[in-house]
Amino acid sequence: MAMNIDVVGIGSCAVDYFAIVPRLLGPEEKINATRMEIHAGGVTANNLTQVARLGAGTGWLGLIGDDENGRLIRKAFADDAMDLSGIEIVKGEYSSLTWIPVDAAGERCIYMFPNVTGKISVHQVDARFAPHIRKAKHFHTEASQLPIAPVKQAMRVAKDANVRVFFDLDVSPGFFCQSGLGTQEELVAALKFADVLKPCKAAVCAVTLGADGCIISSREKTVHVPAFKVTVVDTTGAGDAFMGGLSYALLQGWDLARVGLFANACAALCCTKVGARAMSKLGEVVAFIKSHSPAGAPAF
Repeated sequence: MAMNIDVVGIGSCAVDYFAIVPRLLGPEEKINATRMEIHAGGVTANNLTQVARLGAGTGWLGLIGDDENGRLIRKAFADDAMDLSGIEIVKGEYSSLTWIPVDAAGERCIYMFPNVTGKISVHQVDARFAPHIRKAKHFHTEASQLPIAPVKQAMRVAKDANVRVFFDLDVSPGFFCQSGLGTQEELVAALKFADVLKPCKAAVCAVTLGADGCIISSREKTVHVPAFKVTVVDTTGAGDAFMGGLSYALLQGWDLARVGLFANACAALCCTKVGARAMSKLGEVVAFIKSHSPAGAPAF
């Protein structure tokens, strides 16, 4: 890897197709959409993009197809100066995509098509991606679209190399098991490798609470950090921006309260635009904190 890559990850990476609608539908209903927007997305890819925009070297690791969505994914990474050497293009396969209707209040639902990204194997982790993981300082992954076996193996590689492991439990354990991605026992075994865990609403453990902010806990301390108040346009990617901000802040060695404030700011800014990659650069995040948090501003 030519660049100094501090943060890498294996997980979902997609093109998100947004339908902006007056309201979300129930069964047997139809509605006219206001407009459509297309953005790069995917939980782990979003985490890494936020870290990149804050100034750290990052790279997503995994499989994409040789289709138009795959080209859009690579261009989005390149536009954020992210490392592309860990991306494997698989001929004849489709890249991951999602359909996301978003209503006037910013609420949404997500239809996921993992496609080739979800076909990663344990062998590919060991043979293709492990060298990238071992050279990093942070490794991000998730429970969302990928089977647990290669995810767990990547976490083991990171742990053996003393790389800090971030795990985003993006879906409920019940959904994960029902989707055939792994058993509850396998998921619990994988969680034991995590240094930083963000569970879905239900080591450092970070729990996002939406409008109530977040709780961050280490062995020594637990802090609750209130959320910022913003006009919400779309909540897609807010949790991913939070995880990216969390990763960057922990790289800096900040205390938990400062880490939480920074991660909350990243999430809040993401909510002000449509798209999971509506993420901000370091200067924008710091300026937002200084203008919205008089108590926290002196730390920045």
